[in-house]
Parts: sequence; structure tokens; C-alpha cells
Amino acid sequence: MKKAILYIRVSTDEQADKGYSLKHQDEFLRKYCEMNSIQVVELVREDYSAKTFNRPEFNRLLMKLKSRKLKADFLVFTKWDRFSRNAPDAYGMISTLNKIGIEPQAIEQPLDLEIPENKIMLAFYLSAPEVENDRRALNTLVGMRRAKKEGRWVSTAPRGYDNITNENNKKVIVPNKEAVIIKWGFETLVKGQHSVEEVRRMCNKQGFNFDRNRFHLIMKSPVYCGRIVIPAYKKEEEIVVIGTHEPLISEALYDEVQDVLSGRRRKHSYKVCAKDELPLRGFLNCPRCGNKISGSASTGGTGIKHFYYHCTKGCKERVKAFLVNNAFSDFIASFNFKQGVQELYDLALKEVFKAKGSEKKANVKALGEEIEKNKQRLNKAQQMMLDGEMEMSEYKEIKRNIEPKIETLLTEQLNFNQIEIEYRQYLKKGITAIKNLGHLFDNSEIRFKQDIIRSTLRENVVFSEEKVRTGKLNRLLSLLCLVCAEHSGTKNKKEGEIRPLSLMVVLMSDVSNITLEDFIAIDGKI
Repeated sequence: MKKAILYIRVSTDEQADKGYSLKHQDEFLRKYCEMNSIQVVELVREDYSAKTFNRPEFNRLLMKLKSRKLKADFLVFTKWDRFSRNAPDAYGMISTLNKIGIEPQAIEQPLDLEIPENKIMLAFYLSAPEVENDRRALNTLVGMRRAKKEGRWVSTAPRGYDNITNENNKKVIVPNKEAVIIKWGFETLVKGQHSVEEVRRMCNKQGFNFDRNRFHLIMKSPVYCGRIVIPAYKKEEEIVVIGTHEPLISEALYDEVQDVLSGRRRKHSYKVCAKDELPLRGFLNCPRCGNKISGSASTGGTGIKHFYYHCTKGCKERVKAFLVNNAFSDFIASFNFKQGVQELYDLALKEVFKAKGSEKKANVKALGEEIEKNKQRLNKAQQMMLDGEMEMSEYKEIKRNIEPKIETLLTEQLNFNQIEIEYRQYLKKGITAIKNLGHLFDNSEIRFKQDIIRSTLRENVVFSEEKVRTGKLNRLLSLLCLVCAEHSGTKNKKEGEIRPLSLMVVLMSDVSNITLEDFIAIDGKI
């Protein structure tokens, strides 16, 4: 009797999509061998793709045949796509098996390969599944690119988002509980006070584990500011579109973080005090010798640590840390706005954005007209192509050039409104923070306490007679606020020539890209 090895294969996807079954193939092949008086000497089951012959079970079978541990006349399978879905690889394997004395046969697509004409049918049987796979892959690729151009995220949700199906039965991504940590990571990194690695570790402490490579990829991913990148494909260049999902951060913040990561923006290096009990270490001067005061802990007889600020230059100045910390908190809590300052500040904000309103409208209108002009050009080119007045290749070239322009203009149009909203919120928060400096200082982490100290002082303070005294405050604070005389080193100090409103508008010009001349004009009117 002739001997046969039964080869049955089905990939996981085929079993799910088409219902192919290993059991069905087994029964069908055994029945064929029984009817044709062929002895079954081996059964090989494979759950692997047929794109290549790099399949575990098939390779084990091939080793047995080459070593002569297994002998047979036929390798039998149901159809040629069970054997291979790659025509060049299939021809090579058929040749290999023939040299060993094995004839591969598909019982539902039988071919006598000794007849030359049958090789044409073999080529068809082997190529058809490959063509089917290629067509399916191409349709999937085109569909995914079309969805991306519409602003939809079409793959597994990135960290910080979940895949859901909305009320329109479309798959979308929405922020999850991890989004808060990712947003915090962007906001912390852009401050420049911590390295990328330090920010990553702080994120990990909040319960969201990033490895180094993954954290860098997240910080560089534009999806978090609402952008979706569509890679280049054939003649189409890479483009960026505005996604339909909810962004975690603004585009301005994302761009700033990229500057930090690439080293284009200088990072500020601040030495952060390691002890929560000594936030003023490095910001105090000795009342005796005038040198900078340090701080440290001393362990008492009971084993409890007591913290002190002390001079290191030979004098015996030494004071309990909590007394100095409380005195500084009382000092900054004593700041009160001068009469009418807050009203002027609010009025200045209204006038600034009102003055800029007409300019913004003109810019938005100009962008809208440019967008519409490019859309009309694209529509006209499409109509000419459909009417046969233009070749398809020419239309694709025009489309490739115009679509990125439209996307860029739409992004600029959105940014005009987004930037104004962000600056309004940012500037409003400044007044609230100044009103509550003492409370913020008492309830902040050490790094934020030192941020408050740096923002408040222009020079180090001195602690004497249970009071914190300073000669110079931040210029903005000294003009906006009334500071209690007993804390000030200069009781009769006159205000500078710059009025509070003028100084505020100079400060605002730094954060809102509004020129100083604009503010001078507004200041003069007020």
C-alpha cells in the first residue's frame, strides 16, 4: 500500500472568520485515503499562518523526512491554500519534497504535476489565496487611512484612552483615569524644573508605571494634543489632521514639551530641598554676619528629630525651623492688594482682549477665505478629472499639495480661539494665587513651596526678632500689594515710576504675545 502523511492546517483567524475546522479536514482526508487504499502513517496538525513555511509542526515533519525517520509517498491536504499562500515559497518546497520522494497532493484540487499544462493550474491555485490576502490587506489599509483623514483613531487606544463604541455605533477613544497622570506629566515637564527621568519617576509614584522608552514615546505622541499623524504612503506625503477625540493637553503645551525634549529650550535647574521641614534653606541670610544660612536636623535624647536653620560661617546663629517657616507664611499672607488694583487688572484684561478682538476676527476671516479658496480649487480639479479634462495622476498631485495646506489653515483657525481661552484662564488665576499665598505655601509640596519663595523674593530674607524681613520683593508684588511695614526692610521706600497697571500689562505682554505698544495705548486711555 502507498503511504501518506496527512497535513491539516488552520490559522486562528481562518477558524474564526470562515469556520475552517481541523476535525473536518482530518475526517475528509482519512476517508479519501481509505477509499484509495492509502495507509496513513502520520498526522500533522498546524495552527499557523501559511504566508511562509516557518511553521513549527511543518518544520518538525520536514526534519523527520530528511533524516529518514519517517517514510511516505504522499503529503496529503485538502486544498493548496492549506499547503501555502505564497507561490514562490510553495514551488521551492514542492521541489524539496520531490527530492525526498514525497509528492504533495490536494485532494479537492488534484493535479498530476508530471503533465506540464497542470503547472498553470498549480500557479492559479497557489496565487489565488495570495491575491485574496493582498486585496484584503489593501482594502484594510485604504479604509484605515480614510478613517484617519476623517480624524478617527482606528487602532488600539493609546495609554490614557479607552476604545468604546459611541451612540452612532462608531468606534472612538475617550480619556480614562490614566489621562490625568499623563496630562500632569506634560505640565510638569514643560516647567523645566525636573529632568525627563525625574518626571517619569514622579508619574510612577502616582500609580501609572512607564518604562523609559515608553514614557519618551508618550511625551512625543501628538495624539494627546488632538493630532493624528497619517504616515506617507506611496506618492502621498505624511500629513497631520485634527482628531475627533478629546485632547488631554493644548497644542501649545505639546509643542513646548517637544522643545524641551529636543533640547531647543534651555532647562532651568533648580535645586530642590530634600527636606519638607527646611523649605527656606538657601533663601535665608544670617542677621549677624550676612552670609547665607543652611539647615539641618538634630536628634534629641528621645530620638525625635528637630530641624534648625543655622549659619555655617563661624557665628552661632541658630533658630528653630518651624519658627522661621511660620513667620514666612505669615509674611506672605499679609499681602493685600492696593486699592483699585484688582479692578484695574480686570479692566485691563477686558480692554486687551477687546482691542485684539477685531484683529482676531480679521485673521480668522482671512484664514476662512483661504480655506474656502483651496477647497474650491480641489473641487474644480476633481470635476475636471471626472469630465476627462485631467489625468488621474495630475489630480492626485494637486490633491496631495492642497490637502495639507487646508489642514494647516484649519489648525491655525482653531488655535486663535484656543489660545485666547487659555490666556484668559491663565491670567485670571494669577490674582487668585496672590490673594492666597500664605495658604498655598502651608499646603503645598516642597517643590511648590520653593516655587512660591522664588516668585516672591528678589533677594534673600533675614529672620530676626521673630519676624521675617526683606529688602526687595518681586517687582510685580511690590507694585500690586501693600506689604506690612514691620516685615519690610525699607519703611519709607517710594514706589517706582511704573504704575501698577503699566507693570501688569508688561507682564501680560510676555505671556500673551501682545506688544507693549498695545498696552501703553490701553493704559493711556484708562
